[in-house]
Amino acid sequence: MCFFKHSLNLNINNKEYFSPYISYISIKNIWYKISFIGLTDLKTSEALEHFREIILINRLVSITIMAMVIYLPVEIIFNSVALVPFILIELGVLALTLFFNHKKWFGFSRIYFFIACIVSILPMMYVVPEGAGNEFLLLPLALLPGLIFKNRWLDISFFILVVIIFYVVLATRGLVDPIVDVTQEQIDFFRNIYLGVVFLLSFTIIFYFRTLVNDFEKINKKKNELLRISNEEIKASISYAKRIQQAILPSMNLITANLPQSFVYYKPKDIIAGDFYWMHLLPQPNGWEVDGNVVLFAAADCTGHGVPGAMVSVVCNNALNQSVKEFGITQPNLILEKARDLVIETFAESTESVQDGMDISLCALNTKTNELQYAGANNPIWIIRKDKKEVEEIKANKQPIGKDDFMKPFTNHTIQLNKGDTIYIFSDGYADQFGGPKGKKFKSKPFKELLLSISNNSLDKQKELIEKHFIEWKGNLEQIDDVCVIGVKI
Repeated sequence: MCFFKHSLNLNINNKEYFSPYISYISIKNIWYKISFIGLTDLKTSEALEHFREIILINRLVSITIMAMVIYLPVEIIFNSVALVPFILIELGVLALTLFFNHKKWFGFSRIYFFIACIVSILPMMYVVPEGAGNEFLLLPLALLPGLIFKNRWLDISFFILVVIIFYVVLATRGLVDPIVDVTQEQIDFFRNIYLGVVFLLSFTIIFYFRTLVNDFEKINKKKNELLRISNEEIKASISYAKRIQQAILPSMNLITANLPQSFVYYKPKDIIAGDFYWMHLLPQPNGWEVDGNVVLFAAADCTGHGVPGAMVSVVCNNALNQSVKEFGITQPNLILEKARDLVIETFAESTESVQDGMDISLCALNTKTNELQYAGANNPIWIIRKDKKEVEEIKANKQPIGKDDFMKPFTNHTIQLNKGDTIYIFSDGYADQFGGPKGKKFKSKPFKELLLSISNNSLDKQKELIEKHFIEWKGNLEQIDDVCVIGVKI
């Protein structure tokens, strides 16, 4: 009786799996002691694997034995003692199933129980005259395989076996002389008893199956309700995190005020993202030969996406801000090197080894002279010159902002832009998206061709076309990563 409380050390959640048995087990009676034969002193996983089938077998054996014990006096009174040895043998054969379950030989006991039912019933088919209807006792057995076996082919094989035995009995029982001589009235009487037993056993099996289904439906309903509540709580938390992340991102008013001809296409895979865009204005540049307003802006792709990626993005965003605001660094490559040190330092405080970081394209644009400085960690910058039909690519250093085996200084590139030139920086989410007629990656070359084909449009129109093409390319496939594309026209 300590099966759940002591042997399995169940908590409230575990008990949900065994409803409605929990309340019954507290009633200390023989019926439930028999029901749980073999299931005591098992680990939770083992009990879950076997308990429903073994409980069913234990109860069917108990019901059958009780029915036979009740039927035995009827047989003696209305017929003779000739069948008593057969009935006692049947009792012993079936009772062995409880012994095998007690020994926890569950795989063997399942097969033994099924075969024992057939073996114990078969002799009765031939010792009683035809017409008694005892052959119909085989019919409930045909329902058992689907409940006590977990192998589909074993279920089908035993079902076919029962059907074959049934028709063999019908065809051959007339060839054997019965050992019991009874009147037609007695045959009719016992036929009614056998049919009643058939209905009872069939109802018991089907009722037990229906009970299991109902239990699972109740459990699933409770689980679904718990999942719904948990899902709502998680969504609420993530939605609030999205508000925080949006507060960290530069506002579109800030972007358009400093880069009037620009767009940001930002599409997180989940509610929150590992990609982020960043901007900082340097009204009094430090280290620039020509005075003028300098705008720092970047497209960054942090490790992962969703909640983990967003957490990394906070660390990396903070590293960029510290590099510029606290350490006064304005040159892109030096900003990346300082940000790398800060990211590594932040994650080094963890007791676990953290290899997370970000890939980034970082630009510093002098809005008066149109001089651009660029440095990149794995992410390049693409430039489409006015009236040109090709994409000018400046490659990034092949290393992330984060811990790496071969860390080296980042390269600073200086590019003179002219009016009408357009620059693009981005994460890898757009080019890596699967889609199209063959479900393949979009890739960099088609991305370049797309940007070339739309470069003569306004920046707002470009954003619209980029978004439209992404949606059409993706189709019904899942978005695999966050997407961030920034375009700036001089």
